[in-house]
Amino acid sequence: MLSSVEKALEYDKIKALLKNYTASQLGTARVDALTPSADIDQVRYLQTLCSEAKFFHQCYGGIPLDALRDIRASLSRADKTGSILNAEELLDVRKVAQIPGSIHRVFEKRDREEFPNLFAIVDTLPAFSELVETIDDCINPEGGILDRASPELRTIRRKLSRFRENIQQKLEATLRATEHRKAIQEPVITSRNNRYVIPIKQEARASFKGIVQGQSTSGATLFVEPLGIVQMNNDLHEAVEAEHREIRRILLKLTDCVREYLYELGLALDILADLDFLNAKARFSLTLNAIEPKLNTRGSVKLIEARHPLLEFHLQNAHKTDPDAEENPMPPERVIPTNVHIGKAFKTLVITGPNTGGKTVVLKTVGLSVLMAQSGLHIPAEHGSEVAIFDHVFADIGDDQGIEQSLSTFSSHMTKITRMLKNVEIADYSLVLLDEIGAGTDPTEGTALGMAILDWLGEKPVNTIVTTHYGALKAYAHTQQTMENASMEFDATTLRPTYRLQIGIPGSSNAINIAAQLGIPDEILDEAQNFIGKNIVAVEDLLVELQEKREQIEEDERSLKNKLRDADARQEKYAGLLQTLETERETLKQQAENEARQIVADARRTVENLIAEIRREQASKDSVKKALTKTETAKKQTKQIKPEKPRKQPKVKVNAGDKVRIKQLNKFAEVISVKSRGRKPIQILMGTMRMHVDYHEIDSVHPKQKNANLSTSVLDIQYLKANTVSGELDIHGMRAAEAADEVRKYLDNAVLAGLPSVRILHGRGTGVLRQIVREALQEYPYIANYQYAPFDEGGEGVTVATFKE
Repeated sequence: MLSSVEKALEYDKIKALLKNYTASQLGTARVDALTPSADIDQVRYLQTLCSEAKFFHQCYGGIPLDALRDIRASLSRADKTGSILNAEELLDVRKVAQIPGSIHRVFEKRDREEFPNLFAIVDTLPAFSELVETIDDCINPEGGILDRASPELRTIRRKLSRFRENIQQKLEATLRATEHRKAIQEPVITSRNNRYVIPIKQEARASFKGIVQGQSTSGATLFVEPLGIVQMNNDLHEAVEAEHREIRRILLKLTDCVREYLYELGLALDILADLDFLNAKARFSLTLNAIEPKLNTRGSVKLIEARHPLLEFHLQNAHKTDPDAEENPMPPERVIPTNVHIGKAFKTLVITGPNTGGKTVVLKTVGLSVLMAQSGLHIPAEHGSEVAIFDHVFADIGDDQGIEQSLSTFSSHMTKITRMLKNVEIADYSLVLLDEIGAGTDPTEGTALGMAILDWLGEKPVNTIVTTHYGALKAYAHTQQTMENASMEFDATTLRPTYRLQIGIPGSSNAINIAAQLGIPDEILDEAQNFIGKNIVAVEDLLVELQEKREQIEEDERSLKNKLRDADARQEKYAGLLQTLETERETLKQQAENEARQIVADARRTVENLIAEIRREQASKDSVKKALTKTETAKKQTKQIKPEKPRKQPKVKVNAGDKVRIKQLNKFAEVISVKSRGRKPIQILMGTMRMHVDYHEIDSVHPKQKNANLSTSVLDIQYLKANTVSGELDIHGMRAAEAADEVRKYLDNAVLAGLPSVRILHGRGTGVLRQIVREALQEYPYIANYQYAPFDEGGEGVTVATFKE
């Protein structure tokens, strides 16, 4: 990617923001080296890895990397035999060396199948438990060498403590001695040249025996080492030197220990840098409410509700500032998203519309989305968005005059486009973004040049998106099969842009309307209309009318879709009922056919038996009469066959005190008594009314032992809720207060309905609804736990809550 393209699309600013989410210079260095990849397999792996890290961060707070730092310089010094790392450097090595162990402990508790790619990285991360333990045994967290670092050091320090105590006692005795009171300037013990001394007055020097180790700035005070402690100071000094030698030996030993792990530590640093970078990408995605896009190599780009990432960050920061401050007016609630597609039905998109209407933002949103996706970053858009893998992305955006090169606006644009065209010819597939193509020169020539450039690019493996104000370019795009017009929507009522892209409709610049809004006098505007000409004005009016009609059509389409959904739901309902009726009819028909076949079979056997008997008895009168009698009897039996009564349902077990539902009344009642026999053996109490019922008239028995505290009215409500409350609540599009109230009501109904768990659909958006749902679940006393749904069931756009048993 050219540096000019990185600057034009503000990819460098994306990297600068991403650095804020790294934990160390190692991760920051990975961000500095970040570039888009044209290898679809590599990009797909990076996207999947980012999704796993994001989900891991949502569920478990991310990979623990708080103490990570760059220790490569220390490792480089330790590589030289005889070199010694100081205590602070060894502590840094220790802090880094303990991170792999922490990471392994975190991942031991997780499901390997849920995070396969993360586990593949963590499995290669070496651990350093022995090195961490060795350094911990010798150095405390503040960088001091511990007494237990070696027996020799412990012995030396005990000796030092004893020497200092003896010197202290000796000097305190000197200060208390009456013969020295006049000579002593101040009764304190201090040190000079690493030797303990006493401050003595200048004029008393001759009377106080000792060695002068220094004097005050004024010369009035001498710092004298009494002769009685000279040898004691010497002994102390030798012990201090011995301590320094022993500490040096310990540090040398620890450095040698680090040297044994140099290769593994270098490998761990590389892996930890990758994990730091991965953590940053996951947090970056969460902040942007970004998603993993689909990928292809066909040049197809489809962005659904895409948002410019820098505008998203700017808006979030603006909401954090004081809205009451005069210099910080209230920012908009959200970034207006963009829906744009290219690469299937057409490969060149010509965008027109008013200045400040959002054309350039669309260009940058598409360009940045492609670069971010190919860099393994999630993009701020909705699920279903698709990005192509391009070999090159070229962009000429903004008025970049080359003053040092004496280039005008037009010349600067042409210089960049020339460089683009040369690179396009050698690339497999490219994305070209041109802002105000042909601008900066005579409109007629600029238009002609723009047409020629679009034609040339149209013959190459290139997707091109351009913006323009030239009406002829709009007309030209309309006549080309591989080109499509688009416009930035403009509200003719408020004379303000809506920042929504409309593909398929060429737009108007609305210059006259905007000028009127900004206060240009009417006589000037009328004259301008005359200069434009009636035909052009008519075309502009036609565009406005076309836009209004399209909006009406889209509204009608949405209404029609809602009606179709309702119709589909009704059709599904009645289809189910019809299927049930058909099934029952087929069952009855089958039963009738079976009974008929059985009757015919019985009759056939009767006739056959009679014929055989007649033949045996040679058709005597008695046998014939008997046969006719049997036939008549079988006929009568056939007529008397009645449909088999349905079997009685087995009796349910009911005891006094149980709660049961009366089917016919659809109400619950309490069982007063149960008789062993009788037509209606069960006596119940419903409110104040007593009645008797049979077993087939009741169901839904609630034993007294389990539901003694539940009244029949509560059971009525539970039964009603269980049949009317859905396991899913959708709060998309609701305001914050409305959503909070709806969630609380729904949770109450779900508890009454006895649902084990519920799904709450809040979407990703700005995260406001998601936060409201989480706060409601935290406050609700009957929630056992809650978490985001799996990726294929909505991910972070859906929260699944489980109720306590």
